[in-house]
Amino acid sequence: MKNNSNYAYHISYDTIKNAVRLTIILFLTFIFSATANGFSQDKVSLDLKNLNISQILDEIEANTEYKFIYNVNIFDFEKKSSITVKDKSIKFVLDMIFNNQLDYEVIDKKVILKKKIKTKVDSEEEEEEVLQRSVSGNVSDSDGNGLPGASVLEVGTTNGTTTDFDGNFSLELENDDSDLEISFIGFETQIVSTDSDNISVQLIVSDSSLDEIVVTGYGTQLRRNVTGSVATIDTEVIENRSLTSAGAALSGTTAGVFVSQNSGEAGQDEISIRVRGIGTLNDSRPLIIIDGIEGDINLLNPNDIESISILKDAASGAIYGSRAANGVVVVKTKRGSRNQKAVFAYEATFGTSEAVKLPDVNYDPVYNMNFKNLSRTNFGGEPIYSPAQIAEAGSQTTWWKDPMNDLIQKAPVNVHNLSVTGGSENVNYRVALGILDQESIATGGNYFDRGNLRINLDASPTDKIEIGTTISLSRSKQMGTQQSLNSSNLQGPQALGVQLQNTLGPKYNADGNYAMITVDQAGFNVGPGTGRNNNAGYVDGVYYDIGQTINNILMSAYISYSPIENLTIKGTGALRNRSTSSRQFNKLVKNYYPDGSSFTAPGTFRFRSRENIEFFTETYFLTADYNIDIGEGNLNALIGYSQEENEVTNFYASRDGHLTDAVQVLDAGQPTNQLNNGSETGFAVQSYFARVNYNFKDKYLLEANVRRDGSSRFLNDKWGVFPSFSAGWIMSEEDFISSIAAIDFLKIRASWGELGNANVPNFAFNKSLSLTEGYSFGGVIVPGVGQSSLGNENLSWEKATSTNFGVNLVLNNGLGIDFDLFNRETSDILFDLPVNVLTGFTSQFTNAASMETKGWELALNYSKTIGKLKIQLGANISKAENTVTDLNPGISGGENDRIFLSNGAILGEGYRPAAFWGFKSDGIFNDPAELAAAADHSLMGSQVGDVKFLDLNGDNKITLDDRTDIGVDVPEMTYGFNIFANYGNFDLAAIFQGIGSTSFQGTFELFKPDAGGYNTANFWEDNWTPSNPDARWPRIWAGQAASPSDVYPSDFFVWDRAYLRLKNLQIGYTVDADFIPFDSLRLFFNGTNLWTSTDFPLIDPEVRTGVGANELYAPGQEAQAGRAPYMFPQLKIMSFGIQAKF
Repeated sequence: MKNNSNYAYHISYDTIKNAVRLTIILFLTFIFSATANGFSQDKVSLDLKNLNISQILDEIEANTEYKFIYNVNIFDFEKKSSITVKDKSIKFVLDMIFNNQLDYEVIDKKVILKKKIKTKVDSEEEEEEVLQRSVSGNVSDSDGNGLPGASVLEVGTTNGTTTDFDGNFSLELENDDSDLEISFIGFETQIVSTDSDNISVQLIVSDSSLDEIVVTGYGTQLRRNVTGSVATIDTEVIENRSLTSAGAALSGTTAGVFVSQNSGEAGQDEISIRVRGIGTLNDSRPLIIIDGIEGDINLLNPNDIESISILKDAASGAIYGSRAANGVVVVKTKRGSRNQKAVFAYEATFGTSEAVKLPDVNYDPVYNMNFKNLSRTNFGGEPIYSPAQIAEAGSQTTWWKDPMNDLIQKAPVNVHNLSVTGGSENVNYRVALGILDQESIATGGNYFDRGNLRINLDASPTDKIEIGTTISLSRSKQMGTQQSLNSSNLQGPQALGVQLQNTLGPKYNADGNYAMITVDQAGFNVGPGTGRNNNAGYVDGVYYDIGQTINNILMSAYISYSPIENLTIKGTGALRNRSTSSRQFNKLVKNYYPDGSSFTAPGTFRFRSRENIEFFTETYFLTADYNIDIGEGNLNALIGYSQEENEVTNFYASRDGHLTDAVQVLDAGQPTNQLNNGSETGFAVQSYFARVNYNFKDKYLLEANVRRDGSSRFLNDKWGVFPSFSAGWIMSEEDFISSIAAIDFLKIRASWGELGNANVPNFAFNKSLSLTEGYSFGGVIVPGVGQSSLGNENLSWEKATSTNFGVNLVLNNGLGIDFDLFNRETSDILFDLPVNVLTGFTSQFTNAASMETKGWELALNYSKTIGKLKIQLGANISKAENTVTDLNPGISGGENDRIFLSNGAILGEGYRPAAFWGFKSDGIFNDPAELAAAADHSLMGSQVGDVKFLDLNGDNKITLDDRTDIGVDVPEMTYGFNIFANYGNFDLAAIFQGIGSTSFQGTFELFKPDAGGYNTANFWEDNWTPSNPDARWPRIWAGQAASPSDVYPSDFFVWDRAYLRLKNLQIGYTVDADFIPFDSLRLFFNGTNLWTSTDFPLIDPEVRTGVGANELYAPGQEAQAGRAPYMFPQLKIMSFGIQAKF
């Protein structure tokens, strides 16, 4: 267990609360000062004849810094009037215009016009008026934040008002028993009674998302006006998941977006996000934008996220140009609101994690010995275990019975979040602190800690200037006792637990030391140099000390200036630094053979290494946004410039020969074998972009984008231009649709665009030199310089041309339907393609291929309120099919239409990318007659009990020409559905995610009957023998490539990893405010990965480890592709938590 003895907290609640408040007040006071209100002193001169009162107010706005806010129902603003004044105060002018019939409230140059409540009784008529009833109140959102500008209307009349900046209102009723209609954009309208003279109303966010503000590239839009394919995830969905990784918020919620988690190791969950399948052959990760700046979503505290928008087509993403070819994920973090009192929020969860699924393996030593013998005698070999050895194994009671249970544990996961949010008239702020403390399910002292601090500040020094800043700090620390912290090559608990030497002897000898069997006892190589030691050393955490610390710092600031009405100029700058410090120390621990001799594990010497990687990014962009009404339409135009510079440095050093495990610093090692090296690289992008939106009559929508990008990664073709066009028609605004009662909203939209990709290594266009080449002079090898890569001066932009057609429909019963058809053609794909060996090199980066992706998406949403029950249902399904249409057009050394990737997957024209390449199968040869009747298998060497291959070309012979595409480990169909419900104080949220038929080809360890040194997977029990001719599996073999069933890949060993999983379940209860001393308290239970339905054996179906997995989804996993036990199991987490506001 992690030692927490050094962490003690004795600070009282009031001390923390007051200290935080005081810090914020002093900080804000230091930066910002209040702006004086000169409403009664500021002068204006007017000479206006026969104008509407609303036009007179417009003239005042044009000649002063004041803006007017009012409800059109409180006065006849179309009334004609004339006014001539010189150097008179604004208040004097308003009194003249309205004849003292309105009141004015002035806040920061904003004038709120209100209907005056009469109190003076000078006549009988006025006495009647004073007897009229007046009501007042407050309008707020569900969190208690006042809503300024909300409409308050007396039902059945034109009498009304609007709320002030705190959400307060006062209204004199025309009828004493009237109800009030309260409305605000984005919220459900409420009708409230006036039984009381003081009314408090909390508005609920509208179920209809049409008025929802969608964050897009460099701006926002109303969802109803979006012409591209954009999906959003709001705060409620994110907060109802109790996430440890922000990237997981996307899973199961959005059509066309698939999220897989490839590891459950604490701090190394390896979230993979894909938008509309695979868009390229190199790196299909989408661009991540956080508050306008490119970032890493997995370094973000999920509690800081307000909303996530996914830009899926070219029209919505083209403003980001070459960065958006694989989609864009735009994250908006939470910020404070103006005129909001300080609200403190605290959330804590306390949970336990365990493995979702572990390999189903037989650990009985007798069974495994007999099985290993059979795998050899099946092919004429000798058994490796004698009857005496097997008998001895059956009689032992001290041997290690359940190594997996010792290597894997249940582990605690604790999360704490504290924030304060608020604002004054000119400033809003949010300060948030988050802490994640997670122990690994791998025993031995493995854990991960992360701390996040985020400060968001915005201010308005004047009516024309907005300024703001974001400061984000995160620090993560991971400690481990395994061989690596990267789960892609983790010799972790699964790999260690299934090793056969564990169960062929005891954990400890009679002296209590680590015991180890000999090679003769094991039947395979164990001991020094093999990596096969006594794995109880991993349970106790005595073999390695490994650590990794990641510091991430982001500082950004913006200034926005509006020199004239409707024009906003905004400049933004950001600095981001990510430093990763890794360290490893190999200890020396003795393992003892039965005769008392010993060796040291895990290696023959102590070893210390340190590595530091720094990633520094500067980002700057400037935009000008202009919005104007033109007749019955609205035009919005945006132009901008951006520049990004990146620098990456690396330094590595190591020494061995340390005298003791206690002193692990580099200097304590011997300099004889010391090593140090370093590198530095970088790249830059410069861009110009523009966008024009036109909305005519709020039903005809047009948008055009263009971006010109320049990249340092190309030599001769640095600049690329990426345009897009889109249009939408809100048909429900037409008379022939609006008359259909069943339809509330109907929009059709279409888009076309071209995006880019520059994802190649820095300076791939150059021929690189190696300083470590060896040359022989007189028989002596000496170091020298030599060319290490071909380079390619003609490298150019990869381009993705995308078309999209979509329909958005909302029925009057609350059902929303979104449907999209899309097609993406990617050309000039950048790929490291094999070249003719005569060149002296193995590969060269080039614009190597073309690919097509086509598919569709469907999303359904439904909401209903039945008494106290409010329910929201969502479902989504999408399909994306990929085909390589062209490969290697004219590389030096010859033409290729097919190349092999690691472990036998291929890239080939007319095939799916990274398709498995092999034979179709038709069961097993059960007897000699079946073998004789089949197509000739003699070239394969097949015998009775082996897999039967199909003769695809019809020549009655099985040859390599009969091979074909036998599957691909890329989900073509993905789906999800979710349920959100509230009943009284109870709430429930459930999110499901699934994939359709998806192939998996395992090639090592447990997917083979005897890969050497592993216990046997239980499914192999039903294997072919002469006495079991109708078996499910063929005759077993030993090692690799020892049977035709193994030498020649076939779909016999391709599994379907389709699954449906309950990704998240949360059940909460909100305590009545009357019973608590603060604003709100919610208690909840949260579960992650609680249930999975799948037929996939051995490992978690969500973890991609099959053939080809490394090529398109997970770079760096080449060595482990297809190796079931080498990937860390996913986690099932159950936790309880509280959320409080005060």
